[in-house]
Amino acid sequence: MSERTHSWDPPKDVAETLLNLDKEGRREYLRELPPDSSGIGSLMGFSKIEIDDDGHTSFYCKPAEYHYNPIGSVHGGLAATLLDSCNSISAQCNLDKGFIALTTDIKVNYLSQITVDTGEIVATGRIDKLGRKVIFVTGELRDMNRKLLATASSTELVVQIF
Repeated sequence: MSERTHSWDPPKDVAETLLNLDKEGRREYLRELPPDSSGIGSLMGFSKIEIDDDGHTSFYCKPAEYHYNPIGSVHGGLAATLLDSCNSISAQCNLDKGFIALTTDIKVNYLSQITVDTGEIVATGRIDKLGRKVIFVTGELRDMNRKLLATASSTELVVQIF
């Protein structure tokens, strides 16, 4: 049996910091966070996060055996988690101080099997429509040869905290 450990920063600290930053500040702050600093990033083995000046976000991960399901391939939950993460952070990066975005739904389409032989994969999210109450985001998951592995569309509810 193999074993793996992971650690992460307290999520409350990151959330409080984000709430007090405008969109430019959020982008800069999130660019500086290690990809495995969140609980889910550490658990899933995120290796890199990129955020451009428009708030489009990319999450990288190299599939490993601990991502496998019982039928011998990477569980679809890894693809869904990467896509939800990049879509959600894309939304966060387009909000001002005092606002957060919460995923209300996500639809994932799996297009190709992922294994450890697939190598590093990247999920990229972009805003389709930025509204005051709802943000629509689409994401793509690709391998390093640009092969499309999965897509996702999500709806993010904009909530004012203060």
